[in-house]
Amino acid sequence: MTRVELIRLTGLIAEPPPGSRLAAAKEYGIDLTLLVESLQLTPTERLRQLAKAQPLMEELRRARKALRRE
Repeated sequence: MTRVELIRLTGLIAEPPPGSRLAAAKEYGIDLTLLVESLQLTPTERLRQLAKAQPLMEELRRARKALRRE
């Protein structure tokens, strides 16, 4: 993403056009800044982040199963 695209996107997120899907997502509570951060990463960097999160996800799954057994 070029710097110009980043500036434009940041502006759209800060003040999305009324009635747009961006406005609806923002009103719903979606943190659009996370999307922008992700778009600045390469696919390899995104996969590395996913791999780092995997142990936490597994731990959460185990905890959920343990709670269901109780």
